[in-house]
Amino acid sequence: MQGDEDATDEVLARRVQAGDRIALERLVRRYVRPVQAVVASFVSEPAEIEDVAQDTFIRALRAIDGYDPARPFAPWLYQIARNVARNRIDAEAVRRTESLSSRDLAAREAQPDRLAEDAEFRAQLARALGALPEQRRTAFRLVDVEEMGAAEAGRIMGITPGTVRSHVHHARRHLRSALAAHADVTEEAGG
Repeated sequence: MQGDEDATDEVLARRVQAGDRIALERLVRRYVRPVQAVVASFVSEPAEIEDVAQDTFIRALRAIDGYDPARPFAPWLYQIARNVARNRIDAEAVRRTESLSSRDLAAREAQPDRLAEDAEFRAQLARALGALPEQRRTAFRLVDVEEMGAAEAGRIMGITPGTVRSHVHHARRHLRSALAAHADVTEEAGG
């Protein structure tokens, strides 16, 4: 329909509740990247991010009749994304309880030192991100990774732009500190 691009999320959601597939497509297009950014606060593999984002939209569509268009749409969708991502993490934790095979261990030992350092840095970064409170981690991903403004990130998260900026500031400070500690250990080992 003409003018759909200017329709508010809540208007589009109301139309989705009435069975309008075009309105659904508009909402998905509008929110696919923000949902992926929220999901990336929980899972790190690109394929898994896409899967969880897709599951989020499926779950949102199934729950759309329970959505109240008098309330903001973005935080409602964001909460669904968080819940789907948490469920995925819980399922992964169960799968990870299996031990590595000796073949996997041998393959890892055969890698050059540089790959090991890169892997350790990525692991340290993942641990540092994982240690952040959820709101800070999500704000950091939306602003610094997805390059959203604080106002847009705040709308998605259901918080004020000032709170987003505060979360990003604290997240950056935490990451700088955690990664500086890693750099110090790497220099000591190499030097």
